[in-house]
Amino acid sequence: MLLLVSITNLMNTRYKNFLSVFLMIFWLLLPLYSAAQLKQTGTLIDSTRVQPKAIPVINIIQKIEEANLEIKDVNRRIRSKGNVLQIDSLYPAYAEFIEVERKHVEAFMKANPNRQKIINTSNKWDGYYDQLNSWESKINGVNERNLILLERVQFNERIWELTYQNASSKKVPLEVLSSVKVVWNDFKEIHKYIVDQNNDYLLLETKINKLKISVDQVIDELMTLKESEVYNLFHLRHPPLWKTSFTASDKSDAEKAEVESIPDNFDRITQFFRTSESSMYLFVLVVACIVFFIMLTKRTFEKYAFNEEDGDLQNAKDIILNHSIESSIFLSLVIAIAFFKSLPMLLNNILGLLILIFAIPVVKPYMYKRFKKIIYFVVLFFILDSAKTYFWFSSPQYRIYLLLEALIVSAVLFAFTHPYLEIRKMKIGKFGMLLIRLTPIIYILVLISVVSNILGYTNLTDLTLKITTQSGVFTLMFYGILMIAGGVSTGLIHRYYNTSDSIDHEKKFKLEIKVLFVIRVLAFVFWLLFFLGMIDLLAPIRQFFNDLLNEPYQIGSIMFSLGDILRFLFILSVSFLTTSLISFLFESQEVSIKIVKLPKGVPAAISLVIRYFVIAFGIVLALSSLGIDLSKFNLMAGALGLGIGFGLQTVISNFVSGLILVFERPIHVGDTVEVNNLLGTVNRIGVRSSSIVTFDGAEVVVPNNNLIANDLINWTLSDSIKRIEILIGTTYGSDPNQILKILTDEVAKNQDALKYPEPQALFSEFGESSLNFKLRYWVHFEAGLKSKSDISIGIYNEFAAQGVEIPFPQQDVHIKNMPGAVPLQQTTSKSESVPAKKGSSGTKAKPSKNKAKDDDEKLVKD
Repeated sequence: MLLLVSITNLMNTRYKNFLSVFLMIFWLLLPLYSAAQLKQTGTLIDSTRVQPKAIPVINIIQKIEEANLEIKDVNRRIRSKGNVLQIDSLYPAYAEFIEVERKHVEAFMKANPNRQKIINTSNKWDGYYDQLNSWESKINGVNERNLILLERVQFNERIWELTYQNASSKKVPLEVLSSVKVVWNDFKEIHKYIVDQNNDYLLLETKINKLKISVDQVIDELMTLKESEVYNLFHLRHPPLWKTSFTASDKSDAEKAEVESIPDNFDRITQFFRTSESSMYLFVLVVACIVFFIMLTKRTFEKYAFNEEDGDLQNAKDIILNHSIESSIFLSLVIAIAFFKSLPMLLNNILGLLILIFAIPVVKPYMYKRFKKIIYFVVLFFILDSAKTYFWFSSPQYRIYLLLEALIVSAVLFAFTHPYLEIRKMKIGKFGMLLIRLTPIIYILVLISVVSNILGYTNLTDLTLKITTQSGVFTLMFYGILMIAGGVSTGLIHRYYNTSDSIDHEKKFKLEIKVLFVIRVLAFVFWLLFFLGMIDLLAPIRQFFNDLLNEPYQIGSIMFSLGDILRFLFILSVSFLTTSLISFLFESQEVSIKIVKLPKGVPAAISLVIRYFVIAFGIVLALSSLGIDLSKFNLMAGALGLGIGFGLQTVISNFVSGLILVFERPIHVGDTVEVNNLLGTVNRIGVRSSSIVTFDGAEVVVPNNNLIANDLINWTLSDSIKRIEILIGTTYGSDPNQILKILTDEVAKNQDALKYPEPQALFSEFGESSLNFKLRYWVHFEAGLKSKSDISIGIYNEFAAQGVEIPFPQQDVHIKNMPGAVPLQQTTSKSESVPAKKGSSGTKAKPSKNKAKDDDEKLVKD
């Protein structure tokens, strides 16, 4: 969740590269996909498939041992069928149970039940259908596995048949021939056993399918009853309340069928736990992951200080720090309801009640003081609504029950929102103000519920009262999910940034706010879907869009629908978003995975392989969703392949060079490199090109082939330290020992210079006009230029303090005596002209610029 916003930022920088790679992978995969299409249609024979051959006589004994091991393995696989045996043993009792339930439904439909009870009964039968569907899926999976094993067995059976014939023709010893015959017979027996087993499974699957059809018919009958005119909102279903007789009457069998039997529900709960054992393990694993992330987030807040001023972020932190156990239990219960689709009614209601109970400590501390106790009334309304399912009421009693419930709702609403005008002036946040502004609507719904109940329009009563009570339950549940999801996402962002080398607090804060916003939007969307389902509008809306998206259109010989196009775009979008998410996790410079320690450059290689595998798989899957037969593009694919060979050599060369860079890892993101007189930091390594940011701030895109073909200097590949050399000259009257001590002391004072390897102060040579020294020391690359400047200034200051002179380079120019001329001698300097001596001709020597130019170039390079 916390990475949704970051994905959009990454897409901006990687979109162009992904687009080019998308086209390349599409055309590279086109011949393979076409071949697969031809193979499926039967127009292409797979000549690469291994054909069974007789085993050479010399290898028969060794192969017999291998065959016996394989026979044991196949036997173990085909006989490990515990799930199917359990289904086979449960099916007769379940079929009888469905038949009994069907008779109850027939009586239930004659009892004129209310709309909500029809929905509850329909949900119960949906659970029966899901149970049968899961059984059918398990049996079908075993059959598919057996077919794969059968193919192996048939192949081996044919091999040993040919081997037996070959061995017989070559008159091998009878003992060997007998062993071959035994192996051949074993494979034939396994072959027969698998075929018989699959037939039995198909028979069981057929029975289950017939039972599914029967269950589906009951569901259709219930839906037809629910959509009948009797359950129209404005249908006068009962006489007015003042004309109703309240005399007690005995329950009929039809009325008994309306009520959910608690003992029967306990039996269903027991059966549910028996048949859902495999799902339980997966559920426990999901719960363990939830608890792990919540505890990891709690430890993050305890370890790293969190001082954001935003109130929502502080609440997100507090809910994890102070209510981690309640949050874990709350989320586990929510996952249980979402994970198990066929929960018995009683178990479903118990889990719902526990969710609301554990939502209280999660939500209550962050509510305005005046409204804290309203949570308990939400729990009360949930209990009142659930109780109607398990207790029988006559029609007048049921209407009185609804009337009392409506009056309780209005009383609670009045107690917490009176006086309303003053409540509207309270400053309690946007969400709280939204709920307060909806208060008049709830009053209107309660009033409609009371009036319609009195007049006899009980269908309208059920709907309006359900909205006023169940909407509060959904709001409390989703608000708890919103708070916990916000806390976990904020904690994970906080952990990622605090475990990185540097923290951009402004960017971190913006990401946290954006993620909270995304979570709120998602929570509202899911709340809206649940609300539409509660008022029975979700199914018609879903059916409308399903019909719209599946409406077929034809252009020429191409048949398509809007749903196919949306699936195509959705699969591609998910593929690109997934690649961006992977890139964010493995390659981000601000957020990195700390759980697994990987060598430098390995995360980038893993990221590249996974990303382009996802892209390739997404392209094939997206094209398959369109139903396009790509075998028609074989000629185009061949022509394009020829074009790639001749016209796109550079692109392919750069692509291969990019793969070499990623897997050989001569450079990594963040390295300082020098190539073609270009010095800078590697910002990105792509499959076609890489970008290098120079120290002047320019970002240069370099084709990968240039990085492979040319000499590349990586200053920070194995480590980031660099040797710096400073050249110093002193006058001939200087003491070399004193100079060496000064150099050693100055480099020791500098904090950037490394102690190991040790610095070296060396006497270099006797120069023409100076004693030359070298100071060598090691420093981290990024501090090299600064340390050289600081040490050089320190040396100069120390020389000035101790009277050590740095001589000017001198050049003596001797002019031969000319007839009648006076001998001249002149000394000049690079930096300035020295006046000629008295009696000279005034000629000046030009200063030498070569040494100054070399020094400048070396300084720039350093």
